[in-house]
Amino acid sequence: MTLSMTEFKVLNMLPRGAGYPLSTVNICKATGLKERDVREAISILINQHGVPIVANRSGRNTGMFIATDEAELNIEVTSFKNQVTTMNARIRAIEQADLNGWEQALRPEIKRLDAKVSHNKEAN
Repeated sequence: MTLSMTEFKVLNMLPRGAGYPLSTVNICKATGLKERDVREAISILINQHGVPIVANRSGRNTGMFIATDEAELNIEVTSFKNQVTTMNARIRAIEQADLNGWEQALRPEIKRLDAKVSHNKEAN
């Protein structure tokens, strides 16, 4: 399968190894591509061409790169597993949400906050 010009540009921008990852914004600046096009190219490179592109999303050295060993590959796997866990918790919370009662359930908290604000204004 051949690469489109966009995919080729993005692939050539990505560093090999975690040493100097690049952000989507920096790839856009260097290539003149739009953010949406870069993200789509990354997705195609991963899903259709099997390029092991990963992203370091925490710490100082954030950005994307092509994994060169198992440890680098696990950066993405761990990140996605954490994201899936968070998303599943959110799905459960939304599914269990009380469409009619959530606002009433929060009212006592709002009243207490209002009382604290009024008390603080009177004290000053």
